[in-house]
Amino acid sequence: MSISFILRMIANVVSGGGSAHPQTINDEIERAKNRAAKRIFRAKMRAEDELGELDRVRITLMAGDMKKFTDEFYQLKNVDFHDCDTLAGLEHFNKERKNWKELQELSTKAMGLITLSGNAMDAIGFGAGVVEQYAVIPEIAGLKNSSKKDMEALKDMSARLQEFQQEVKKKCRRLQEIRREARQAEDALLDLSDYLADGITDIRNIRVKSGNNWKKYTESQKILIGRTTQVAHLISVLSEVRFLTDEADLREEIKDALGAADELLDELGA
Repeated sequence: MSISFILRMIANVVSGGGSAHPQTINDEIERAKNRAAKRIFRAKMRAEDELGELDRVRITLMAGDMKKFTDEFYQLKNVDFHDCDTLAGLEHFNKERKNWKELQELSTKAMGLITLSGNAMDAIGFGAGVVEQYAVIPEIAGLKNSSKKDMEALKDMSARLQEFQQEVKKKCRRLQEIRREARQAEDALLDLSDYLADGITDIRNIRVKSGNNWKKYTESQKILIGRTTQVAHLISVLSEVRFLTDEADLREEIKDALGAADELLDELGA
């Protein structure tokens, strides 16, 4: 028997069109709670699985190409991205810039993440611990046996059942959203990593051909380095340990980075 059926049963009793024993209603409430628990559990497991896959992508990328990028980037001298302010395609990156020293901290951040223990780098680090806390079954108490003809108790039961129903739907919907968000971030990281790998090769070739002094680079060389740095910056933001807030919402930094990644990938094309 569904919650909707229980609500109709209670409504029928309240309107004087029938009767229902409290134990019958309570039995159905317990069955509804068991179904809700299974539904939330399945949604939680799917969300945690996707967060785990996202974390594995993040770790591999931070330990691999991000380390290669920072190694190459640190070889460059006199880097001044103000030179890129007027270059087409870097407006978003320049607009986000707060402190250029953040770029010099990428390597430290990357190595700090990958030196964590294996257990600390599982899905819990990216939000599964929050998901576990969020996926708690809502509480709902049944009717007392003396409530068979207590219309106020039945009305209250009806209101609590509707609240329970909505809360279960809300939790399942949010867990499904987390799964989609994790997949979106995973896809963005994988797409960005392809450009990062090519950009690392570009920077290495520029250094071989023109040395390490930014001031001696051509405009096109600066664009290549700027683009690669932009990609690395977005990867760094998307690779933050905390993916979700304590309330299981997507962090604003991650949300902004996903939007910026979509915009950049659209500009870059294939």
